[in-house]
Amino acid sequence: MPDLTFFPDPNVDRVLGVVLELAAEVYVLRERLRILEVALERRGGLNRDELDRYEPTEAQRAQRLAERDALIARILAPMTAEADSPAPPFEPA
Repeated sequence: MPDLTFFPDPNVDRVLGVVLELAAEVYVLRERLRILEVALERRGGLNRDELDRYEPTEAQRAQRLAERDALIARILAPMTAEADSPAPPFEPA
C-alpha cells in the first residue's frame, strides 16, 4: 500500500497516523473488554476485590512490558518514519 498524503505538512500526516493507531488500539480494547464482560457475566462474575489484588508473575510482567514497548513503537512509527515519507506503510495490529 503506498504512503498516503493528506496535508501539505508531512508532520501533520505523521500525527494523524499516531491518532489513527491509537484509535485502532482503543477499538480493539473495547471489543475485547465487551467479550470478557459477557463471559464473566455468564460464569457468575468475578469479585472486583480479586481484580484489585491481582499481581502478575515475573514472566507475565516481562511479557506485558514487551507488549507495551511494541505498542509504543507502533503508535510512534508515523513520527519516526523516514523524512521523505509522511507515514509508514499500513500494517494491521
